[in-house]
Amino acid sequence: MGLSSSIIERMSEPAENYTIKRVQAGLIYSAVQLDNNAAGVAYTFPMKEHCSPGMRRDQKPLTGRKAVELIPYLGDKNLVMSSLALAAINALLATEEIPEGVSFGDILGNLDIRKGDQVCMVGSFLPLLPALEKRHVRVVAVDETPKPHTGPPEDAEKLLPESQVAIITGTAVINNTIDRMLVLARTCREVAVLGASTPLLKEAFVDTSATCLSGIRVTEPEKVLQTIGEGLGFREFKKYVRKVNLRLK
Repeated sequence: MGLSSSIIERMSEPAENYTIKRVQAGLIYSAVQLDNNAAGVAYTFPMKEHCSPGMRRDQKPLTGRKAVELIPYLGDKNLVMSSLALAAINALLATEEIPEGVSFGDILGNLDIRKGDQVCMVGSFLPLLPALEKRHVRVVAVDETPKPHTGPPEDAEKLLPESQVAIITGTAVINNTIDRMLVLARTCREVAVLGASTPLLKEAFVDTSATCLSGIRVTEPEKVLQTIGEGLGFREFKKYVRKVNLRLK
């Protein structure tokens, strides 16, 4: 069973109990708020020719529907629907108690990174670079969006197996590339799934190579939804969330 299927299976029952109150499909992130006011977010992939152009017509409007109607779209080829499904799942997870043993703040303090390590980033996390450079490691990165010093996604096939630390974007859950990335990283000492999209669902990752999940909890839902609706990104709404790190191993 793939990760998306595992998440859907585990979240379907709690999703029966909640109704979708509000949806924002922004330019950079999407957000879903439930009728208990809990909210979750997920990355919005840029429109490309191979992507479906928007929300499925048979699912409009989402507001007022049961959350259980949306979450089966996680991993769907329609990346807008998959993103909204993950945002709904993250909202559902936000209704639960924060698990024991979590830490708050940036990810790097929770990873065993050693001098001389190769750190492979799947998704270019530019804010991490200065801190990583201080640790005297070699950083390699791949990303779907061309960026300086970043290779194409297919380079992960070579780079992940030869690295000691992998930092994989949570957006890989949306486009269904996460399973392959976690297989490629199985020899890494540390494998972190990072970003606002990351579902903090330990049980779904327990049989994978992941050692740490680093996501967020929305603390001010109305402000987050407003910011996302205005087409802004994490830099603008990060003061309305709390970074959460959950060790798996």
